[in-house]
Amino acid sequence: MARSTRSHARRSQPVTFQVRVDLDDAKPPIWRRLLLSSELMLDELHPVLQQAMGWTDSHLHQFLVGENKMDRFAEQFHMQFMLDEGADGVLENRVRLDELLADPKDRLFYRYDFGDGWEHTLVVEKVLPRSGDEPPALCIGGARACPPEDCGGIWGYHELLQDPTIAHEVVPDDFDPANFSVEETNAGLRDLATPPAAASPPDGDRDFQAAATAVGWLLDRAGGHGLRLTAAGYLPPAVVTAAMDELRWRELWIGTCTREDTTAPVFGLRETAQHLRLLRRYRGQLLLTRKGAALRDDPESLRRYLAASLPTPPWWASGRYATDTGPAAPS
Repeated sequence: MARSTRSHARRSQPVTFQVRVDLDDAKPPIWRRLLLSSELMLDELHPVLQQAMGWTDSHLHQFLVGENKMDRFAEQFHMQFMLDEGADGVLENRVRLDELLADPKDRLFYRYDFGDGWEHTLVVEKVLPRSGDEPPALCIGGARACPPEDCGGIWGYHELLQDPTIAHEVVPDDFDPANFSVEETNAGLRDLATPPAAASPPDGDRDFQAAATAVGWLLDRAGGHGLRLTAAGYLPPAVVTAAMDELRWRELWIGTCTREDTTAPVFGLRETAQHLRLLRRYRGQLLLTRKGAALRDDPESLRRYLAASLPTPPWWASGRYATDTGPAAPS
């Protein structure tokens, strides 16, 4: 592993970096303005950028620091897989943001999907004082939607905008290149900032079978194209009804079983999947995360993951509830 040549010592007092993130060569510009804690590690910054831009974390990535993104002497910061494959660089989870950025105009480069080659440039605009109650990452501005994954990189995306029929298989039916929402982006960033609960004893994972079955059902429903949420941000009635029927929860619940906000088992199921970062909310949809996609077809690993992430089996998997008063507390 190469030795890091990071030029800045970690700050004794954290600050907030106001950073503009641009998707390189996008015309018109696709950009986000973020407030980032200087204490973020690069492996924590990666999911923030994925969420803020709108990617699905389905490909490899790396960070670079140098004169420009093509600088052959640029220092590279990699995920463990890349180092295992022989890449030269530093493990990203050992590097803190304030070791690379210090002052306005400092830059950091982020590369996602080495096939399509999505290049991003992060530029520090301001260095701000930081209070103890600020979130680690917050979006305060931006413009335009993230391009669809696997559409051929930025040049393929430009061609797609001129002729939408050339990449119809990778473009969602409701894709709007002008769409961007600060509110939806921050909702996703809040989900990222919620830490998983303490681990349960390793020999108790069999108790999580019912929970794994239900979470696996929801991951299957999300599939490759996601689940479109209602205007209020809930699962659509058809999905709520299907969950109650197919998971055999209906006889345990008093209610119509059509609205998520009054069908607490389904509400709890979705909240848990998001809390454990198996699903994420973006542009009015629930999408599989990379972790969710990996566990979707591996029920044994999913059960073990739930057991390692939750202190006890979730209440909605216990089969002990009967009310119609809305989302309930664990029993």
